[in-house]
Amino acid sequence: MDIVFAQQLTNLRKQKGLSQQQLADKLYMTRQAVSKWETGESSPDLNRMQEIADILDVSVQVLLFGTQVEPGKTSFRDKVSEYMQQDEADKDWHQNHRWRQWQYSPITNGWEFLARYYWLLFALIGMIGWFTLQYLK
Repeated sequence: MDIVFAQQLTNLRKQKGLSQQQLADKLYMTRQAVSKWETGESSPDLNRMQEIADILDVSVQVLLFGTQVEPGKTSFRDKVSEYMQQDEADKDWHQNHRWRQWQYSPITNGWEFLARYYWLLFALIGMIGWFTLQYLK
């Protein structure tokens, strides 16, 4: 991977018309660090990879592997954004379940509290009953 990255970094940097010093300045690094990346002696961390890709106007995949996403295939980022977008079924579900909205509104009186937490009464009655039986023994 380092060899492909080193070659890609050198080629893409030259295509962009940047010197090692100019790239280093944009990354707030030293020219020696960029030189080590291009010779394969070291490699940048993942955050730095993204910054380099942004400066060179390519994807990280191109920078690391020298390949572009095929037109028929979608990248992971595209799949995630597609998954996260709300579709018609989601909108319909939210419309049909607006009655649950009362559960998330603030409680303003005792009756609303009992309507939401009636089950606490069973626990309270059970605890009182248990303590009473323990005390009567």
